[in-house]
This record gives sequence, C-alpha cells and structure tokens, in this order.
Amino acid sequence: MKKQFFSLSLLSALLAVTGCKQQTGEAKPHIPTAPQMEARVDRSEPVKIVDIEQAFQKPEQLKLSQIASEIEYYTVGDARYPVTQAIEIPDSNAFITFNNPRIYYRKQGIPSKRYGFKALAYKWNNEMNGQTLFYDKKTTRMYVALSGKTQETRLTGADSTPCIGELPPLDTMLTITNYVFPENLPAEYSLNLTYDKLLGFSSNGYTLCRYGEKTGEPDGITTFNLLGDTLCKFRLKEGEMTPRTVTDNIPFFQTFYWNTQQDKMTFMMPYCDTVYQLRDPQTIAPLYAIHYGEKKLALSDYKGEIPEGRMWQRTFYENPKGLFIGLYQKGSPIIADWIGWEYTYKPTLTHQAVYLKDEGRTVLLPTKMVKGGKGFTNDLDDSGLAFWPDGQTDDCLYMLRTVTEMRELVKRNGSPKQKKLLELLDNPKVFERDYVMIVVR
Repeated sequence: MKKQFFSLSLLSALLAVTGCKQQTGEAKPHIPTAPQMEARVDRSEPVKIVDIEQAFQKPEQLKLSQIASEIEYYTVGDARYPVTQAIEIPDSNAFITFNNPRIYYRKQGIPSKRYGFKALAYKWNNEMNGQTLFYDKKTTRMYVALSGKTQETRLTGADSTPCIGELPPLDTMLTITNYVFPENLPAEYSLNLTYDKLLGFSSNGYTLCRYGEKTGEPDGITTFNLLGDTLCKFRLKEGEMTPRTVTDNIPFFQTFYWNTQQDKMTFMMPYCDTVYQLRDPQTIAPLYAIHYGEKKLALSDYKGEIPEGRMWQRTFYENPKGLFIGLYQKGSPIIADWIGWEYTYKPTLTHQAVYLKDEGRTVLLPTKMVKGGKGFTNDLDDSGLAFWPDGQTDDCLYMLRTVTEMRELVKRNGSPKQKKLLELLDNPKVFERDYVMIVVR
C-alpha cells in the first residue's frame, strides 16, 4: 500500500513539473510568473552592414564553391506534400523532413520512414513559415508547434490555445507501432499568448514576437520557459508606428533559426532591418544591419499602395560563409521555375543577395539565367542546377527541386563530379513527380 501511495505521489509531481495536460483530481496547474530578468543588449561586436543598395549597382555571379564544399542529394517525397523544413541528424548522414503535415526520416541507402507522430494540417501552428519542429540533439526528442484547434473550433472559429508538444526519443518514434497524435501527447505546454505570435521555440522555451494592442505592429520579443513563465521582454522598436489596418496588403516577414550546437536563435522581425541573435533568455546581440537605401519599403511613407521599385525581405538563411537574403521588389520579374511558373511551395522572390562574411561585402546575383536556373553557378557537381537555399539546418543549406526539372536542366558532360547526381537521376525508382533535396555544406 505504501509503495502504491509513493508511486501516485511521484506521478502527480512529475505532471506538475513537466506541464502535461491537467485532469480532474491532479495537482493544480502551474501559474505563470511575471518577467524575471532584465533585458540586456550585447554590443561587444560592431554591427556588420549588409549594403543591398550598393550591391544593386553591379551584380556579380558567384560559384557554389565560394560558400560550400560538399553537395548531396536526397529524395524527399512528391508534389502532394513538399518539404517545408528539414533537420540534420548528427552522425548518421540523415535528415528529418516536415512534409506538411507529415514527418519523415530520410537516410541515404534506405527507404524513407514515417516518423511516429501524426497530425492533420490544421493541427499545426503555421505562424513560422513552416518551421514547426525542433529537434533536441542531446535527448533526440522532437518538439512540435501545434495550433490547439479541434474539429469543433476549426469549424466555428472559436478560440483555441496553441501549444508545444514534446515527443519521445528518436529511436522510439521510428519503431513505434501505435502512432502518437495531438490528443495523446506525452507532454504538452500551452503558449502564453495575447496579441502575440510565436517567433521560435526550443526544448528550453519559446519566444513570442510582441504585437502592439493598438497598432497591431510588432515592437519587440518576449522569452518564456516551457511552463509559460515570462523570462524577459525586449523592446526593439521605438516611436510611433503605423497601424496594421493601414498596411494590410503588405506581407509580414519574420524568420528564425536555431543553431542547436550553440543553442542560440538568430531572428528578424517584420519591418525591422536588424538581424539579432538571442544568446540566452535575457540577452540579444545585433549582428547585421540591412541597408536598402531609397529602395526600402518605409511604412512612414506608405499611402495605401506599395510604390513601384520598393523592396522588402522574404527569406533569410546563413552558413559559416555567408548570409543569403531573398528579396521581393514591386514591379520586378519574379524568379520562376523552369517552365515560367511560380514555385508554389516557397515565397516568391525577384532578387537574390549574398553577404560574403570573409570579404565583408554584399553581392547581388544577376537576374539573368545561369546554367540550370538562377542562383550560384553549381561547380560542385559540374553543371548541375544553379543553387539558392530554400532552407537551412544548422550549417547545412538545402534547395528543393522536382526530378522533372533536374532531368531537363542538368547538362551531362562526363565529369566524375556528376556521379552522385546522375545515379539519382537515372534511378528507375525515382519518379518524375518526386522532389529532391539538394544539400550543401
């Protein structure tokens, strides 16, 4: 009897600490606390200037070997479920891909395997440009950002509570026989939301992009632990802001990515030209300032219609060699696929800019086509597709293309550098509708 009582007490304590769903008769739910830390800005290093305006004066073609030294190819499903996020699994030459709404484990030489968590599309939190997964490389546990919607709230439009779900370790999720669903998560953490939106999250906590109640415009970030305790608030914009109701047709842009080796998050906010790094829950550091000059879309000058020639940022990725900035300029031709259509699974761009870290300069890639598309000339596999990142995972950049497009555009020249590429394209088990994830390091 004593043994049973001890087991029940221990279970109740664990549920209170981990933030699992509360049920009748269990310990009282955790009450989130007010801010616990004072915001700090680390200005020990000078902010680097990414000069887009100057780069426009003289476009320059770059080679892929200038920002990477290795290239690999992975088949990652078909057009029904394109990849919106990929995560590198260390020491196994493998990736986890989020083919919204499905998750897969991809490894060279073996068939792709479905990850043991299933959720319908409306169950996912889509505020972060498809970045809905966090993989803790120390514990191999996956954390998933969910909308909290049910079939009822989805149809009625009633409020729902978004949450972060914690899943068992990778080995369990690849061998599990009964799938985990949002309704039976081992642990879940409700998000402490008002008018704010989820900017990023990890196994230690989450960060919200704070939106003003009156204006609807973002002015800072707030950090939390997974239990919902407010850790620190950062005010990143000062002064009066244009109400969001005036700027409804300007697309929001916010992005983040975690360097899981350093446990630091790099992020940008809508209408903010500074790239920040969240170094710990109470410390941010400004890293880069993006300069557009007269081409910048300034909300203070906005009169209800975006002027021709103004530009804003759509994508932002990074590796040890450079920053890769995808731009959209009002009135400029879009970067389309091989038959002139928009890529439906990613943001539409008109220009591609690169900041070369070693040289400290910004380059605008030419808008004209190079071999195999627009982007870096692919000299790593000798006349492969031009490369431009669609995403990143730690120091890896990846691009997604259909097998059809690759078979049409790749120029076969007998070079030994093309061996891996041609083995993929000539594989009879690789079909025209399949997508390929091209990874560079």
